[in-house]
Amino acid sequence: MRALVIGGTAATGPPVVRRLLDRGYDVTLYHRGVHEAGSLPEDLEHIHGEPHFEETIARDLAGRSFDLVVATYGRIRYLAEALEGKTPRLITIGGFPVMKGWMHVRDPHNAEHDGPVLTPGFEDNELEDDGVDAFVDRMIETERAVMDRHAAGRYEATHFRYPYVYGPHSIVSSEWRIIKRVLDDRKRFIIQGGGLTLSTRCASENVGHAIALAIDQPERSAGQIYHLADDVQFTAQQWVELIAGVLGYEFEFVEIPWSIAPPGRTFVPLSGQPFHRLMSNAKLRGDLGYRDAVRPQDWVRTTVEWWLEHPPTVDGQGNNMKASDFDYEGEDRLLAAWDELLAGAPEVFSERVYFRHPYPHPKQLGDLL
Repeated sequence: MRALVIGGTAATGPPVVRRLLDRGYDVTLYHRGVHEAGSLPEDLEHIHGEPHFEETIARDLAGRSFDLVVATYGRIRYLAEALEGKTPRLITIGGFPVMKGWMHVRDPHNAEHDGPVLTPGFEDNELEDDGVDAFVDRMIETERAVMDRHAAGRYEATHFRYPYVYGPHSIVSSEWRIIKRVLDDRKRFIIQGGGLTLSTRCASENVGHAIALAIDQPERSAGQIYHLADDVQFTAQQWVELIAGVLGYEFEFVEIPWSIAPPGRTFVPLSGQPFHRLMSNAKLRGDLGYRDAVRPQDWVRTTVEWWLEHPPTVDGQGNNMKASDFDYEGEDRLLAAWDELLAGAPEVFSERVYFRHPYPHPKQLGDLL
């Protein structure tokens, strides 16, 4: 059996490839050759080409056919067409922003239409309207390109929507924002929203497990879209605590509201959004029997250890972080201003408020309260 993995050298590639090899597939990787994963077997065939353009895809895959294709990379809307007649089974990767409002949760656009964004997000949530976001338009076009061809019988297709994926070989080094602050002995960590916001994450090993479940159960997974997510999710502060805990470190968390430090400013270590982005994996669990293959806590440790051995470049090039992502001087100014504000805050609330439930506790017959 022959399998083509498009991409295959970043975070989710090795877990997918390993499971294909375990199932007896001869695996070929198709990618640009920019990244290579040292954990992959050396004898795998690599097609070093360009999976982003129609003409190069046609050139690179000319005369080839495969029993299975797993497309985790490239312009899948072009690959979906190019793979007609080359495979009976296609598994593709997209993302959650296709759901209505998930890229612009606070925009008036959402309130004017169907109200708040549904949390958690399910696979049958309404898709975003055309023209709200150009990138999302392309993502929706990609999903339709794949699923329309499945409906037309060109091949059997399954589409997965990725959340944030963590693990070795990732090209996104978000954990380093926390790891480096530990290594630099930053005592205080600015957190917002009480550290309570939820963002969906999935361990790369669990991604590989989910894709393998779809491969093993084509009769259930063909024609379906699935959300990928660890069974266990963590708040923003818990995520920081997990990573710091691997290094035996504890931060003093300082909660500074978004109104004081707006999202997207470099002096806030985790400059996220003031709302949840939580995806449900209930369909994956129900249809394919998904359960986490690894505990997220354990995979966080694996991820941190990998980054310590392979520290990312901080030079602002490409996807690399910038020096301003570690603007400690800016953080210290913000912390000093916040401390000063709190020191001068008046004691507004002099009376303590107690909660009492509204149900009566009669002590004798006839009591109403």
